Amino acid sequence: MTRSRLRVAVIGGGIIGCAAAAHLAERGASVSLFERMAIGAGASGRNLGAIQHPFDPALATLHRETLELYRSLADEGMGFDLPAAPAGLLLLTRDADAARRQAQRMAIALPELRPTFVEEARALEPTLTPEIAACRLETAYPVPPASATAAYASLARRHGAEMQIGSAARPWLERGRALGVELEDGSRVASDAVLVAAGPWTPPLVDATGSWEPIRATWGVTVQLGLADPPRHVVEEDEVDAVNRPAAATARAAATDVGEEPPSLFSLASANGVSSLGSTFLPAEPDPEPVAALLVHRAAAFLPGIATATVLERRICARPQSIDGRPFIGAVAGVERLFVCAGHGPWGISTGPASARLIADLILDIADAVPPELSAVRPLN
Repeated sequence: MTRSRLRVAVIGGGIIGCAAAAHLAERGASVSLFERMAIGAGASGRNLGAIQHPFDPALATLHRETLELYRSLADEGMGFDLPAAPAGLLLLTRDADAARRQAQRMAIALPELRPTFVEEARALEPTLTPEIAACRLETAYPVPPASATAAYASLARRHGAEMQIGSAARPWLERGRALGVELEDGSRVASDAVLVAAGPWTPPLVDATGSWEPIRATWGVTVQLGLADPPRHVVEEDEVDAVNRPAAATARAAATDVGEEPPSLFSLASANGVSSLGSTFLPAEPDPEPVAALLVHRAAAFLPGIATATVLERRICARPQSIDGRPFIGAVAGVERLFVCAGHGPWGISTGPASARLIADLILDIADAVPPELSAVRPLN
């Protein structure tokens, strides 16, 4: 069968699935995407809305390529716009010495982010309370949280991809080969390759026996706010003495027993008149209202305007957190023509489109390998 007529089934309508569908269809594949809820129903639509460097050198190349892909996407007229320059990320703390150490540490680990110690953060963001220091990083592009996923879904449709929304699907496997997908009603749809990009729900679709479980759900709550004077920067309470903040936060969440007060460091990004407040990393699905109240209380200590801001919406989602903080990309061991791309944690919109391009190239035999630290068959411990 020629490459241009390859039939590919994609399971998952998040940023990975939609971007992969667009890349595959653009290259001539016949693509059917299956999503059981809605496009961007999970973390791809309920994230903070900040495209930023992932603080991991192994993911930096994916991030840089993702920015290039977003610039191309913005030219497609799909309702997505990437700011011309990063807004900047402020890592906030009341400990000036800690902020200075963080800037020094970041300068060694990630010099491309041009880390700067800011003794009085109000000089950059006047709505902050006094006596807050910061490490400023040259990263973070604020966008509406669901905009990238929605734009890639539209682009995929333009290139001829078929979207089956409300259709829960799983790989149809026989004799060690993916033959297509099976739907909830028992019907089957044949394809030449199957890509599972179902976020935290990926492992049981890839391996129903439960022996492959490198990705788990880490729950997040975000609060959509109407702030009268939102910060220009993306602002985050710093995870003191940690370079990879999400990894540190996830480890802390894993050590939190269900029922205990959840971790409550905050992040805030503002785009198109809406500010998204979040940054919880929880081991179990929480009640969003008390967690949202905790986030507002915590953030208001740094940005007093948050205490009186209009709450527009509270959202909850599960992030696909991998065991080492890096996605699993590639062919599934022992099953022909079954592929996986998942496990991006909080970096889905920041590295997902490049990951999707990479898996599309593998499916189409344009590429034959991924970096070993991102391989779907890398050791799990």
